[in-house]
Amino acid sequence: MRITIFALGLLALAPTASAQPEAPAPAPAARPHATYTLETPIHTLMEDPVTLAWLDRHFPGMSARMRDPEVGTLFDGVSIQGLSIDPDHGRALTPEVMAKLAVSLEKAQADAAGAKP
Repeated sequence: MRITIFALGLLALAPTASAQPEAPAPAPAARPHATYTLETPIHTLMEDPVTLAWLDRHFPGMSARMRDPEVGTLFDGVSIQGLSIDPDHGRALTPEVMAKLAVSLEKAQADAAGAKP
């Protein structure tokens, strides 16, 4: 008797053919594009087409070298800012050059954001 009542209770809870289908869940809001800076690791900059183009324009050949497994491992997590303070790699990255690079990187990202529909 208890099983019959339990089964009838389950049937009452089951959706019927005339039940309205559930509306699909709304899509999550688009995540805003990350803002990259000179402190962003170079490998991260290389993952974005906009900042990869920026890297290739200002540091020709760097992205190709960073794809080399040995070089990539040595510079894993290193940023342009990190290169600027390294005595071997950052001699040309003076504070004035770094300021110009920062403005250029911001502009490249802003231009790309403005171009998207």
